[in-house]
Amino acid sequence: MEKFMRSAGAMKMGAGVTTASNVRKNKGENMEDYTLVQQFLLIGLDGTDSRHKSVAKSAVLRAAAAGKRAERLLASGDCQSPGFADKLEKEMKTVKSLKTEVLNKEAGEDIGILISRGALDEVPDLLGCDMYYDTAGVDLMVYRSDQDIYQKVTEALRAELLEEGELTDDGILLLWMIRESGFIHEIFSAKEQEEISQKMVRMAASGQWTGVLWKQEFHKAFESLGTAFLRKKKKLFQNPYMQGVNLTFPFLERRQAVFVDFVIFGTTVSDRRTAMMSFLCEHGHFVEEVKNGTETLLKIDNIFYRIVPKTVSCQGIPIQGALLSPVYR
Repeated sequence: MEKFMRSAGAMKMGAGVTTASNVRKNKGENMEDYTLVQQFLLIGLDGTDSRHKSVAKSAVLRAAAAGKRAERLLASGDCQSPGFADKLEKEMKTVKSLKTEVLNKEAGEDIGILISRGALDEVPDLLGCDMYYDTAGVDLMVYRSDQDIYQKVTEALRAELLEEGELTDDGILLLWMIRESGFIHEIFSAKEQEEISQKMVRMAASGQWTGVLWKQEFHKAFESLGTAFLRKKKKLFQNPYMQGVNLTFPFLERRQAVFVDFVIFGTTVSDRRTAMMSFLCEHGHFVEEVKNGTETLLKIDNIFYRIVPKTVSCQGIPIQGALLSPVYR
């Protein structure tokens, strides 16, 4: 899986089919044009509900609030002082107590900047293409991040954390926000997470402020699960520096498998893939074919999917279509 995620280019669709990505404008923005929290929001909000409250979006907004406060403390220059841990813990307690309205207001300005610059927009949720949602007439909208900037931010972070060299404060903070928001597996494979984990443990053992930051939690969900959860977490997580909320909060899963039904789906694998791509483009999504060894994946907006022909039964009637299953690193 790492092979295709690290490949430089994605193969465009063949002639005769126009995808949204073919006509999307290149905005020419660089990641340096955005603050650290704006970069986090750009990758964190991608694929989350843009109009309603959701667990995944709330996790991102609360992480952004925590990141702003941690960033201010680091900028003050006293991260090595004895009182740094107490100050950080106090700030995190404040973040835990913030209501949804406050979180929306705090992040609103940054989200507005991202939208005004074209780095973030609103599109129909891919889940809306699912047969069961589509036929029910449910209107679902999500945030979508600009592909170029999304890739620049994530690849820069990957390069910093996976290659030799010192880690920057910004890189560590961004990683922490991602970890605590529950989508680290969208950016790093399990093997890569272990490599980064070992690096973070070494930094924490050396007495750096990283160890203080890594122990901080700020989500209300942690409190609601009570002491039983905390005991379970202690047993589950052999290494508390990397796991964060990912394994403990499966409801933070941001991507779902989608079944799309077709009346005419084509006779070959290529025909079926082309039919799926055309269908998704008609529903406002950017679609590319990406080679992964011997198979071809679909990159839909910023996420990779495997397409699998499938037949489901609805009231005893067989319905042919294809299952889009998210593929992680």
